Amino acid sequence: MLILLLLVHLLSNKADASRGLPPVLRAPDDSCDDINNCRRLFDIVWGCLTTIFACTWVSVHPNVPPPDPNPLDSFWPKLKWRIIVTTGPLWRRLKLMLIAVIAPELMVGFAARQFIAAQYFSKEFSISRTHGHFISMGGFVAGTEGHLILTKEQVREHISDIAKVQEKTIKNKSKGDALSKGVALLQGLWFVVQCLARAVQHLPVTELEIATLAFAVLSVFTWVLWWEKPLDVQDPIAIGSAEDVPEVQPPVLSWGDRFGGLLGDPYFHYTPVLSNSVPSFWSISDTDDVHGKYTAKAVLAQFIVGSVFGAIHCTAWNASFPSSEEMWMWRSCAVLVTVIPLLIILVIVVGIYGITDILDEVIMPLHLLLYIIARLFLIVLPFTTLRALPPGAFVDVDWSIYIPHL
Repeated sequence: MLILLLLVHLLSNKADASRGLPPVLRAPDDSCDDINNCRRLFDIVWGCLTTIFACTWVSVHPNVPPPDPNPLDSFWPKLKWRIIVTTGPLWRRLKLMLIAVIAPELMVGFAARQFIAAQYFSKEFSISRTHGHFISMGGFVAGTEGHLILTKEQVREHISDIAKVQEKTIKNKSKGDALSKGVALLQGLWFVVQCLARAVQHLPVTELEIATLAFAVLSVFTWVLWWEKPLDVQDPIAIGSAEDVPEVQPPVLSWGDRFGGLLGDPYFHYTPVLSNSVPSFWSISDTDDVHGKYTAKAVLAQFIVGSVFGAIHCTAWNASFPSSEEMWMWRSCAVLVTVIPLLIILVIVVGIYGITDILDEVIMPLHLLLYIIARLFLIVLPFTTLRALPPGAFVDVDWSIYIPHL
């Protein structure tokens, strides 16, 4: 990302010189004589990147991964390395982090689906929400080599054994605790406070900081929804015994099934009783009676936070841009990202009442296409605008005015 930023910066210098941009927009030097009252371009970029990393690293909670691959070590060591890298827990987590960076609203929707599923299991069987999250993420299996316990019928069959597992035992399998989550949460809140302080003191907030602010706000939603979900669990808990169950195998899913699960569609080609792990975006079986209800609530939450994401970008409406073209691209894309999720909610509501089939065939795909294009622009523009920041962007917040003194 930093290499891409450097290339954009070098290429934009020549382009701006040929267009004759006003010199007031260009900061000839990102250094500062008064180190206590100024910041550099590196400080701006580094603060945003560290905030994004802290938010994603702690907020992303993968499901329980499949058992470790066991290739023939003596014959194919390179194949073993490739399998571990592309299917191991690190890759699964990095994959979720990448999705959380590109489309944080989708990750909020996934977290909302699992939260509602965990709450459903908690109320239905009088267990904790931590138990409910553990069921939803593929944490319980019947016997050491048995099938996953995922559906409502399976949970009812093994509920006595599930209830015997203490909540503390489940949390001990987690790689994160309240302290690590709290530190990441404070990092995100501190970034939000800095942006608010700059606005109060009438200091420019860069477009990259606005984009990071929107990302941090959506990460807070993910943290709250997954607060009771164990983090980075590598092995399931075996309970009871597996009797008369066929041999389980790793699930084989197409790319359509994988991304369909991310969008909330049920895994029609996935059979829990025959699989040794859950898909990356699994939350609850489509055969359970709660599936339609919780999906609708989660989709509604996903579109609402998507609109909030766009509204935060709209706060940079009057920000300083290197060119008028970039300014209008930012404004139009921010408005689209804010309005389209609300329009999609309206389309869904109208479609429920059976107004017309053209909603699903034309209007909905068009809205989604425009939304994706706008989101891609809002990912690129924050970095292109770094080539010509206003001088005030390098002035740091004066925290001394908030400290009582004589």
